[in-house]
Amino acid sequence: MNLVLQSLRSFPVTIGELTLYLSEYQISETATLKESGTAGGGLVLSGCWPKGSRISLKGKLSPSLSPQTVIYTLSQALLTEQILLIQNLKFQNAMLCDYTVTENQDTPEIALLFFSAQKPLLILESQEEESA
Repeated sequence: MNLVLQSLRSFPVTIGELTLYLSEYQISETATLKESGTAGGGLVLSGCWPKGSRISLKGKLSPSLSPQTVIYTLSQALLTEQILLIQNLKFQNAMLCDYTVTENQDTPEIALLFFSAQKPLLILESQEEESA
């Protein structure tokens, strides 16, 4: 008899009062660049502006959470500024732009999309202990 145990890596994500344990995230940040022409016919970078962070989260809902409660909580949080904690990264004023809860045969799945105009803060373990 072969027994294979597979552990999925999950991490806590806190959105206001709601804590979800998700398995996948992607954070991307871009900037807008402005080029200007020079007298010699070349191009020079004349300005750049950060556009903010796009934060995509995915995972499965815990069996202890009711999908209806999660949907209600997320619908209240939609387009409002939130403090978003992903492991040791804290995004202040993150705005929930999109969410999807998918009911399937196993465990409901969730996908979230946030946008934050501010840079994330790194929370060190000693800072977590002080705030507790």
